[in-house]
Amino acid sequence: MASRMKRELRTRSGCRKCRERRVKCPEQRPICGHCKRLGFTCRYEVKLSWQNVVSFEYDDHVLRGLPEDLLVSIQSWMFLNTSQADFNLNNSQADLKDNVDSFSSIRAEDIQPEVDVLAPYPHYLSPFRMGEAEGYLWSYFNDCMTPQIVIDPSFNPYRDIILRMATYSRDGPLFHCVLAAAANQLQSTGRNEYENVMWLHRAKALRLLRTSINQLALETHNKSHDVPKDHVIASTIMLTFFEIAKDCSDSWTIHADFARRFLSSRLRDRGSLDAEQEALLYFAVTYFVSHDILAATGGTLMGATEMVTGMCKAVDKSTVLALTGCSRDLLILISEINQMSSLVKEPGQKQLSPTIQQRRDDVERLLHQLHQDVPEKFGSFQSEFTIVAEVKRLAAMLYLYSRIDGAGPHEPHVVRITSQILALVPKISLRTHTGLWPLFIVATLGIRPECDEDRKLLLNRLAALQQTRQLGSVKKARLIIEDVWKSRDLRPNISQGWSILQGRRHGAISLA
Repeated sequence: MASRMKRELRTRSGCRKCRERRVKCPEQRPICGHCKRLGFTCRYEVKLSWQNVVSFEYDDHVLRGLPEDLLVSIQSWMFLNTSQADFNLNNSQADLKDNVDSFSSIRAEDIQPEVDVLAPYPHYLSPFRMGEAEGYLWSYFNDCMTPQIVIDPSFNPYRDIILRMATYSRDGPLFHCVLAAAANQLQSTGRNEYENVMWLHRAKALRLLRTSINQLALETHNKSHDVPKDHVIASTIMLTFFEIAKDCSDSWTIHADFARRFLSSRLRDRGSLDAEQEALLYFAVTYFVSHDILAATGGTLMGATEMVTGMCKAVDKSTVLALTGCSRDLLILISEINQMSSLVKEPGQKQLSPTIQQRRDDVERLLHQLHQDVPEKFGSFQSEFTIVAEVKRLAAMLYLYSRIDGAGPHEPHVVRITSQILALVPKISLRTHTGLWPLFIVATLGIRPECDEDRKLLLNRLAALQQTRQLGSVKKARLIIEDVWKSRDLRPNISQGWSILQGRRHGAISLA
């Protein structure tokens, strides 16, 4: 009786996401209350049906060995518009380009670029099937998560590169990385039934990635091994993504250290890479370089700073701007501040060596003169990119004065820059977490103890940012910010600069 009444609460007129989650939709338009609160894309539309296809490849012994969390039935699903021609490996390149419609929940126009004979992974659709549990996680990552990861929806390497590579090898680590990331996001929004699934896919991804790395270490270098290398790169990105989103524990820095060395050697192969491999390489380098550089500003000890700067210079400028919301030159200047700080014995010392003083003055001059031009190709997002880039430039200046000069929040030039940043903060979109770094910098280095309204503004922004995606990095950033504020409240007469972040118990933090 109770289950029948529960079924009667649901309606057929609710949004697609509420029906998928099997909850009663409040049916507000254009976005319902549930989707607005959880950050989902709300759509009132008819969902295309799926055809059940009996799978004869599993016997009872195999079924008994599958985890109960993923064992839904002996059926799988495929999209009704998919035809046998999609799975014909002998099709000509022209036929493949013309005939592919769609697969799973990914649209063909999202994942099928121009056909290239030297592509690192095939452009035809591999005939693998997913059970209902895996299919739901895949769809959730594609439909709900990928739009919230990037600033410009037209440039989405998670959708256009990562997901398409994952379809090529279901038995590889990348496929399980994607499912683990989706299960983690669902679990963090209260869907606790996905916790075991999350850890299961993460364990599989780690095991398969270790196997792939060991195989590469045993084999000699030749062109045929470029595909495994690309999958190692993509899987490392997604494992780092998972660790940061989960709880931002220090484990993400282990992946980052490995990626730095692996990508450094991969950059030497650029001359032999095709356009798609180069796009993946630029994406990966930008991802890890930005994490390395910005983590060092929060007190995390990241090594090989000169290597990081060199890698950053090797990346295409437009890729850096599209993924980070700031120019490549700005990231290089922030990295230069990190390098200088390792040479300064004590932040704020009255007399710097002539060499360090010259480097410091050069960075300050370049930050003042830096113009981060946003191309018109960004369209309607051009103004948003411009605001984000300017906020990050101001945050870099604040970081320079605090880290090298030891300036505290009460210094006049720090007060001025803090006011400029706070005036722009409300204009930063909450669609992605690209604004986390300037929020962290201004909160810890710029806001004075007596400015309660400024603190309230920052806390509200962090809370709103957390509602878009439940990120472990945002939670940790807030803990550090509140810890710093308590320290400043206890010692209001001591105007500490960046040194107040040293010795914190929270460990490594990702701010990218």
